[in-house]
Amino acid sequence: MTDSGMTERGMTESGTNMTCYLNFLHTTIRFDVADDASGAFAPIHRFFRHLMGDSAAQEPTFRVDVRAYDPDTDVDPEVWSLPPSVIRRSNAAAFNFDAHVVDDGGRRRYVNRYTLLDAPADTAHDNAFLMRVTDGSTVQMIDFIRDLVIRHEENLGTVVLHASGLYRDGDAVIIAGPKGAGKTTTLLSALRRPGWRYFTGDKLFVTVEGDVVVVHPWRDYPYVGVGTLRADARLEELVREHVDDRIDTYDPGHKILVDPDLFESWLGSEFSAEPRRLAALLLPEVRPGEPLTVRPLTDANERWAHLNKIVDRQADTTFFTWQTYLVPDYAGFYRSLSALRSVLGSVDMIRLRGTLDIDPDAVLKEAGR
Repeated sequence: MTDSGMTERGMTESGTNMTCYLNFLHTTIRFDVADDASGAFAPIHRFFRHLMGDSAAQEPTFRVDVRAYDPDTDVDPEVWSLPPSVIRRSNAAAFNFDAHVVDDGGRRRYVNRYTLLDAPADTAHDNAFLMRVTDGSTVQMIDFIRDLVIRHEENLGTVVLHASGLYRDGDAVIIAGPKGAGKTTTLLSALRRPGWRYFTGDKLFVTVEGDVVVVHPWRDYPYVGVGTLRADARLEELVREHVDDRIDTYDPGHKILVDPDLFESWLGSEFSAEPRRLAALLLPEVRPGEPLTVRPLTDANERWAHLNKIVDRQADTTFFTWQTYLVPDYAGFYRSLSALRSVLGSVDMIRLRGTLDIDPDAVLKEAGR
């Protein structure tokens, strides 16, 4: 399978309708979008709009050529006879990615009926990607771009935490815990209190500036349990009208992928990419019907153990052949994680147990902040 018009770096400038840059921390991605791909790329651009600009903050880390995709004309017929591979598996079915894999001339192509991703074998020697997209590519390509940034940042030593959170003024309070702990319940409850706004829903990036822990929010697609949605009549109706009209047929534990713009409009708090000082980490444990108890964690080893539980290491997830072109060595990552321990004293860690109807101000006051 070949792609006419490709230069030796895998890119072409012909037919470019728009060039834009995603700038985040130490990563800059240049997108060259062809005229015929602008419609399919629009929802991808909209998702990342808080990081997009007309100029690069630094020399581009990666270059992505974006073109329209017709699987019937852009793919050699014999490719469809290859056995498909499992590339990506997720609890959210929309993020599953199966593809026919073709290795050719030091590059690898992932091909399915919605998306064609032409990737270098090793980004240390080739930083160019080709994305052929359709209207059905949106979630797959958002996932690709998000993961590309995460892997590059981890390779440079940036620590990523798996947590949601809220903020007020310059301070962020994040919420973490295992599945079913009550993270979303805690977040939604806290956001009903005056002055608190949505910060991040899934992941955040950590840097240390002097003796301060700074967290950088990372936008995601909310994946919300039906029981949580039904607890708010307005959100339930928004989801029924705009996302999934079968919501009444699902069990409370079933989760629905909710458009982030819709979710944020319901919260009344649009996502902002501005970093904040990390003031506190809440560790909820939902116990319906029990009074809320608040216990600050003061033991240094216990605090360190809880932080390590929420560190998001891509090596710990099952990516199979997904993005083998950039595999972090994690040396810098673990150095940064170790350095984080020395400034962790500036962050309150608070265990919450019981009915998770949370007033953040009361919780922080009880913890002594």
